[in-house]
Amino acid sequence: MKKMLIVLLMIMPAALAAGNLGVGVILGSPTGLSLKYLVSQSSALSAHAGWSFINTAGIHVTADYQHLFPVVFTTEEGATIDDFTPYIAVGGRFRFKEVEGVEDDTEFHLGVRMGGGIEYNVSRFGIFLEVMPVVDVIPSTDFDLEGGLGFLFYF
Repeated sequence: MKKMLIVLLMIMPAALAAGNLGVGVILGSPTGLSLKYLVSQSSALSAHAGWSFINTAGIHVTADYQHLFPVVFTTEEGATIDDFTPYIAVGGRFRFKEVEGVEDDTEFHLGVRMGGGIEYNVSRFGIFLEVMPVVDVIPSTDFDLEGGLGFLFYF
């Protein structure tokens, strides 16, 4: 554990200096904090931690690998727009959900997320919209849909 903390503390200043770390919020499912680390021009790691208000309330923690597709759109006048970045993602979700009808009882859910989204970058800000279908594997196989609108500030 100490070794991992030391490695993270060594990597963090480099990530901040390079402008590769985005910190912000996501509104949707979950609603809470959002982090994104740009590994390269075509890949990123993303995580969200927050609260779900849809269906039964619960705490969510997600982590995804994103494959980015930096594209350049052109207008009719020939000007280029390279601020949009679509992506596909695969990852996992941990969710602690209140049990319906039982007071002070929660159940643990573990699921696989696969989906995608698009991010629009303006200067050091990113605005993203994502849709992530989820297949729960624990405690039972179940389908869920997550996603939201998010805002990031890149350091």
